[in-house]
Amino acid sequence: MNEIKSQSQKGVKLFEGKTKIGWEVIGDLNLVIMESKDDITAHDDPRLTKQFITKARCATSTTCQMFELLATAGIPTAFERQLSETEFLAPKVTMLPLEVVARRLAVGSFVKRHPEMKRPDNEPYRFGRLFTEFFLKTSSGKLIIDGETLVEGLDPQAGQEDPLIANLSAGIWQLLHAKRPLGHPECDLGHTVSRNKVVKNPELIQQMDEILRKVFLVLEGSWSTLGLRLIDLKIEFGITKDGRLVVADVIDNDSWRLRDQDWTELSKQRFRDGDELSVVEEVYQLVAQLAERIRIPRQAIVLWRGSDKDAFPNETSWLPISINRVEVTLSGHKQPIACLRRLEELQRNVPDGGVILAIAGYSNGLGPILSAHTTWPVISIPPGIKEFPDDVWSSVRMPSKVPNATILENGNAILFALNVLSIKNPIAYMMQRFAIEERMEN
Repeated sequence: MNEIKSQSQKGVKLFEGKTKIGWEVIGDLNLVIMESKDDITAHDDPRLTKQFITKARCATSTTCQMFELLATAGIPTAFERQLSETEFLAPKVTMLPLEVVARRLAVGSFVKRHPEMKRPDNEPYRFGRLFTEFFLKTSSGKLIIDGETLVEGLDPQAGQEDPLIANLSAGIWQLLHAKRPLGHPECDLGHTVSRNKVVKNPELIQQMDEILRKVFLVLEGSWSTLGLRLIDLKIEFGITKDGRLVVADVIDNDSWRLRDQDWTELSKQRFRDGDELSVVEEVYQLVAQLAERIRIPRQAIVLWRGSDKDAFPNETSWLPISINRVEVTLSGHKQPIACLRRLEELQRNVPDGGVILAIAGYSNGLGPILSAHTTWPVISIPPGIKEFPDDVWSSVRMPSKVPNATILENGNAILFALNVLSIKNPIAYMMQRFAIEERMEN
C-alpha cells in the first residue's frame, strides 16, 4: 500500500517485549517507533523462542498492510506509517492489559476449554456470529498497573499466563486457566481482579468487542478474496492521549490462525506444532507477500432510472467510500442505443465492477436491455408497484439470456447489491456481515 517513508530518529528505548521494541521519537514525545525483532515464540515459554532472519521484515510488512487496510475501513488504529523494513511509526498510547480474541471456527485453546465442541468428524464448528473472548495480559505471572500489583502468583510453566476472564460484565473478574476444560479442577485459578482497576471506563469493554468484530470481518473479507480462511484473531487496544480507543500493538502472522482452502495452516501455529524453522519462515514470507496483494476495489452502485419522473432511492448515504453512487437517467424504450453506450462507459470507468438498479415502471424495457448486454448484475425495481401491481410482470417474465433480477423494495435491492460487491470488497463485507451478526446469537 504506502511506500516506505524516511526513518524518524530514535531516542530512548521505552520498552522491549518478546517480539518488538518501542523507541521514543526525538523531537516528538507523542510518537513511538515500533521495531520488530526476529524472535518467534511459543506457549509463553522462553526456552522455545527461536529466530529466523526475515521474521522482523515479514512482521512489519504484514502489520503495516493490515493497519492501512483497517484505517481505510474507518477503524481507529495506532499507526502512522512504515519507516523501514522492520519499523513503523505509531502514536504513543496507554496499552490496556487485555488480549481480545474473535473466533470464526472452534479450534485450539477454545476446544481445550470446551471439549464438547469437538465434532466426531473433526470438522471445526463454525460460529455464525463471531465468538469473542477477553484474556488478562500478564507478565511473569503478574499484572502491575501504576505501581499496584493486581495479580501475582500465576505459574507460566503451568500455562497460567494470560488467563481467560470468565465473567466479563461483572465488577470483579474471575480468572480461568486458558487451556483447561471449564469445570476442570485446575480451571479456576483462584484469582480475581477488579474490572475498574484494569479498564477504568466499563463502556470500553463493549467498544472493544464491537471494534474487534469489525477488525475480524475486514480481515476475513480481505483474506477470502485470496482464497484463504481466517480462523481466529487476537488483537490489543490502547488509549490515545485524547482518550480515543484504538487498535494498537501489531497485527501480523503471530496474531491469527490463517488457512488455505485445503485447511493448510499458514500462521504461527506451524511453529507451535513443531515444523522446521525453514518451513515456518517460508510460510511467513508467503503471508507477507499475499498481504501486499490485498486491495480495496473501486466499485459502483448505479441508480439508473428510465425517466426523471422516477425517484432515485435515498438509502445509499452510508455506502463505503470505495463504492461510488452513480446516477443515470435514460429510457430503455426510447433511448436504447444511448443506454448501451452509457453502459460501455460505466464498464470502462469502473473496472472493478458494479451493480445496476434499474428503476423503471410501466413496461420495463430498461432492466432487460441492460442485463442482456453486461455481466454486471442488474436488478429491476418497479417504482409504481403499489398503484399498478401488474407492472411487475414486465420485470419478472424474461426471455432467455436476459438475467434480470427483480426486487420490489429499494432497501433490499441496495442490500442485495452490497452482498454482490462484498464478495471482493472487504469493507462492504464487514458492513454487511456485521449487521447480520448483530441480529444473531451463537
